[in-house]
Amino acid sequence: MVTGIPKSYTRSTLQKMQESRAKLKLQQGLLSTDNPDELPNFEVWRYTSSDRLDAPYGKNPRYLTGTPQLVAVQASAIKALHDELSLRLGYAVTFEEWFEEWQKGFPTLINRPASDPTLKTNYPIRDTGDRTGWRTDPESRPEYSEWGLPKGNRKFRVVEYFPQGRSNPTNSILLSGNDSMMISQLLNYEWSGKTVATQAVAKTYIPPDRIIRRNQPRIYLMFLENMADVEPGYSPVTGEIGFRLMDKTDNPELPLPKITKADLVQLATKIKSLFWDNGSYVWKKGKNVYCYHDWAKGYQLQLLCRNKTAATEIVNKVLVIQNHAYNSLYFKSSLPEEPEKNYPTIPREITVLGEKVKEPRWRPIADVQFQCAKIWLSRWPQLITLIDKKGAILPDLVIP
Repeated sequence: MVTGIPKSYTRSTLQKMQESRAKLKLQQGLLSTDNPDELPNFEVWRYTSSDRLDAPYGKNPRYLTGTPQLVAVQASAIKALHDELSLRLGYAVTFEEWFEEWQKGFPTLINRPASDPTLKTNYPIRDTGDRTGWRTDPESRPEYSEWGLPKGNRKFRVVEYFPQGRSNPTNSILLSGNDSMMISQLLNYEWSGKTVATQAVAKTYIPPDRIIRRNQPRIYLMFLENMADVEPGYSPVTGEIGFRLMDKTDNPELPLPKITKADLVQLATKIKSLFWDNGSYVWKKGKNVYCYHDWAKGYQLQLLCRNKTAATEIVNKVLVIQNHAYNSLYFKSSLPEEPEKNYPTIPREITVLGEKVKEPRWRPIADVQFQCAKIWLSRWPQLITLIDKKGAILPDLVIP
């Protein structure tokens, strides 16, 4: 072993090819081993930064050469760089280590902040009423099988991934690359929609416990500041509230009831009664952020309001549109410590191109009134107006 290097360090990073110095020759017979001056004054070491990370890829030896002191310096520098980059670039964990947690729904992690302490999972399938967690059935847990290559010194991996495990062994996709690439491919497949080829026929697979939110119908409620209230030199303040319908779809391939014109009329009528009748509803925008996240029901509301009371009033109005009940577990707030300093009501003046101009306003305090409501459908060419500025319902569609 090289003098001056701790044994534990050399065992984990270096493997000496020979216990004694290798008597290397440039060419056979060119040098004589009888003359000590002709013996090489350097050593050759086989090196790995991590046996654990290298194991799945077989034998791909790397070598360090030089005097014992120089080899130690090289190894130390490479190991430090490897460890630093592994945390930054995400290859410190192997696919096997990550998959063991993924397969069971990350059971060892602590519940998310502000979640229900009675939950047995970090990621409820539907809502907080689901106490049992996900993937409790061993038969339906995802599995994988690694494909071997003829040579052991492969520089990439090929894995066959079975999303439904043993319960559906014919449903699989291939992942390939290094460990971090395969983890990214798997997550992208799971969360971006699953396309599975069966007998050369591609079909879309939608798991029973999850609906692809991004393709679900989305409703927009539009707000605008009254022109009489607009500060000189500024544009009117706007506001938008969006949420999704999770129980209907316009996609013929999804296993959900198909949305109809009658559904649109019902939604428009409800929105009109809540936000347009008796004068357009006024959203009093402020500097505090209030969030209401209920993914399973299509809500990811982020509202700028002046206080919690105003925020919960808007949330409840939005929930009533679909007859959903308010759940305080999904409500959170983010209040700036110094709102006037972080988001001044009157922005300061600065000099640009030799002229005085005001900085942009961030989170301005303003009353914005309801203007109209629209709905986006993934298979319809443009936004559909549910209620226009005059209160007309579905003015662009012919209603039977």
